[in-house]
Amino acid sequence: MRLVVVRTGGLAGMRRTWSSEVSSEEAEERWLPLLQDPPESRASGNDRFTYEISVGQKAVTIPEQSLQGSWRELVDRAQEGSSRQARRA
Repeated sequence: MRLVVVRTGGLAGMRRTWSSEVSSEEAEERWLPLLQDPPESRASGNDRFTYEISVGQKAVTIPEQSLQGSWRELVDRAQEGSSRQARRA
């Protein structure tokens, strides 16, 4: 199953995308339940990042202030997967 994180915003308005393949078991146990209950979106300030996170067909968008705990782990997982793919290329 594909885990994709798209970060937008920031001072320059840059868009970054990271992705990783995860097993169906990992997706079902760790990531899909997280997407079922996203954090409440608090008002974000100027120049803040927004993260669109998708696992398979399910997607949520959260502000950078909510990127803590399991959400941070999820983004780190996508970034690590992208790094491994880049090293292989």
